[in-house]
Amino acid sequence: MLARNRVWTIITLGVIVSLLLTACGAPTPQVVREKVVETVVVEKEVAVEKEVVKEVPVEKVVVVTPTPAELGKLTIGINAEYPPFEMVDEAGNVVGFDPDLFDAIAKAAGFEFEFVNTRWDGIFVALASAEFDAVMSAATITEERAKTVDFSDPYFNAGQMIAVRADETEITGPDDLAGKKVGVQLGTTGDIWLTEQTEAEVMRYDENTLAFQALAAGDLDAAVADGPTAIEIVKANPEMRLKVLEGVYTEEEYGVAVRKERPEVLEAINAGLAAVKALGIYDQIYDKWFGVPEAVAVEPLIIGTTDSVTDLDPAETYDFHTWEIFYNVAGGLLTYIPGTTELRPQLAADFPTVSDDGLEWTFKLRPGMKFPDGTPVDAHAVKWSLDRVVRLEGDPNWLVSAFLEEAVVVDDLTIKIKLQNPVGFFPYLTAVTPWMPVSPNCYPEDGFDSDSTCSGLGPYKIARWERDVEMELVANPDYPGDPPKWPSIVVRYFADATTMRLALENGEIDIAWKTLLPTDYVDLEDNPNVRVIEGPGAYIRYICFNSTTPPFDNPKVKQAISLAIDRDDISDRVFLGTHQPLYSMVPQGMEGHIDAFPKRDLEAAKALLAEGGYSEASPLEMDLWWTPTHYGDTEADVATVIKAALEETGMIKVTLQSAEWATYTDYFGPGTMPVFLLGWYPDYLDPDNYTWSFAHSEAADDLGLFYANETMDELLEAAQTETDMGTRLDLYKQIQELWTTECPTIPFTQGSLYVVTQKNVTGVELAPYMQLPYFLLSK
Repeated sequence: MLARNRVWTIITLGVIVSLLLTACGAPTPQVVREKVVETVVVEKEVAVEKEVVKEVPVEKVVVVTPTPAELGKLTIGINAEYPPFEMVDEAGNVVGFDPDLFDAIAKAAGFEFEFVNTRWDGIFVALASAEFDAVMSAATITEERAKTVDFSDPYFNAGQMIAVRADETEITGPDDLAGKKVGVQLGTTGDIWLTEQTEAEVMRYDENTLAFQALAAGDLDAAVADGPTAIEIVKANPEMRLKVLEGVYTEEEYGVAVRKERPEVLEAINAGLAAVKALGIYDQIYDKWFGVPEAVAVEPLIIGTTDSVTDLDPAETYDFHTWEIFYNVAGGLLTYIPGTTELRPQLAADFPTVSDDGLEWTFKLRPGMKFPDGTPVDAHAVKWSLDRVVRLEGDPNWLVSAFLEEAVVVDDLTIKIKLQNPVGFFPYLTAVTPWMPVSPNCYPEDGFDSDSTCSGLGPYKIARWERDVEMELVANPDYPGDPPKWPSIVVRYFADATTMRLALENGEIDIAWKTLLPTDYVDLEDNPNVRVIEGPGAYIRYICFNSTTPPFDNPKVKQAISLAIDRDDISDRVFLGTHQPLYSMVPQGMEGHIDAFPKRDLEAAKALLAEGGYSEASPLEMDLWWTPTHYGDTEADVATVIKAALEETGMIKVTLQSAEWATYTDYFGPGTMPVFLLGWYPDYLDPDNYTWSFAHSEAADDLGLFYANETMDELLEAAQTETDMGTRLDLYKQIQELWTTECPTIPFTQGSLYVVTQKNVTGVELAPYMQLPYFLLSK
């Protein structure tokens, strides 16, 4: 750096070793002028047998002349504003590489000293005027300075160093920089060296940190800076996934500056420095302050969840948590801007163009992309993936087959999506898992691979997975977007909320996500060691009916149930305010939402039940089904509170029934469950996603509803294909109003999102699409 000519030395990668040296002053060591172990000490020179140098303690090094008494207590000037060489710690002590090294020199040479912290711009003037005996402050040895002060033997060979991304293998030194984009701070020694000594394309920045950020983001091939600066940036920002190459490319040596009138001080310092180097103590101090683990070996950030992965195949998987995994290890043509409901290009180079009739959407892909197995991410892979989803007819098949007419490869980097009908919300579909391309050379063409860890092209890739135990994700160096903030994520699976909360409070996990109990969130608000973060959610709960099973083929019976349930009681007593009452299948906060269903009215409910022929003497007897694990540990309470509310009419008698999720979903088909509880996480953020699947006659059978109404079908079809938002919103108003009389389902609550983290975790972004962006997390 031009201000102080401070540069750096070659880095030796190794384990940081604690060195027990005091900050200033030292007791006089025992003086022995004979062979000690394998160390031989003479008047002006220290000779050490190589194989035993690190076994000899500093205290046994013999002091050379002059003696400590002749030197007196030395005053050493230092400017403690240049970490890691020298700085002031929280206790007010001067610490760093230079203080540790000088303390070791003093111990070896047998003199006492004290540091005086002073300004840099006057430090040599103070030395020349005899305020100090010497200056130990990362001072570069220059001819100009040597005219007024003497310098010790060099103790630090400083110079420019090259930083690259951790996975870089082609750049190993200056010769490899030709034609590469290399960042540097404008006007520094590194700028001059790069310009004069290499054939790199030099990219100049106002600050070194900006160059390193550009390198981490993939905008540069390398960055050059003073060694201390380079290593400090890499050490302080492990999420950047950078490393510093071994090698120093300019010669700028640091030395201890000594008053010319004190040659005996210079002699003692040189002798002590020689001893410290010979005994290996210098290396220990060096590693303490500058040692960096290779490739940024950091502890993973651990996310706990009570959910689980089902099928790691995007053509088959259709559950919230597995979609979240794909959101982080695969990419769509478009994706959500984290923390918002807005879209941005991901694998596409830009937003698509659309034909006037709304039927053809053309995407240009980013060039040079590849899947983790090395297969190109191109238009052929996109087409193959979409055709495969349609052909295999897995659970999420409808999210592609219901809309896609044909995927056409225009050229290697251009894909044209032809739709069956215009779809106003089509861009949102391209951000969901079944639309994410996968490698044709990794997934089978004619079957599912439920245990595949191939994933797609996302910020992370799957390093290992033990089902229902743990999954490790590592940063994907081939991802074309910004690299993850933290290089390694571990998702740990817990059997229940209680165990997960205990792990959080014990510090075993960094984040508890999906799902703790409502009581946990309330309790943890008072825990000073964690943070409870709330965000908007589009998760809804509702009652389903098999509309072909009497008496639930009668809309008035279902209307009576809607009037009888107590949404406020469910929200307050079961969910403790983490859910809100919901009076529409379209969530609150989404465009088009209206409070369509009437609020609780027991008398109106009784009147409708009476019309259906029910009374206290002859009540409606019904089973209410629920599943014990899929929706968390509160589900039994939800069912119990609904049962109590319905029985408060005196005209309904409820028997609770339960089944594990796999059996529960099997019961959708045969009509075993005429009335049952479900929940819905959004596939895409549009009212269509909360209405079509439940009320269109072609879709409702899949969820065991068997509902069909011609007017409802017409409204849903019109709303789906309408591209004018004003007209669409009016259609969804009509759909919601018709819903309250037909009641294919009855919504009762909408949940907020909650995540609990350790205090040091940053980067949590919660949004209604409800998938946590792991790639923003850090600690």
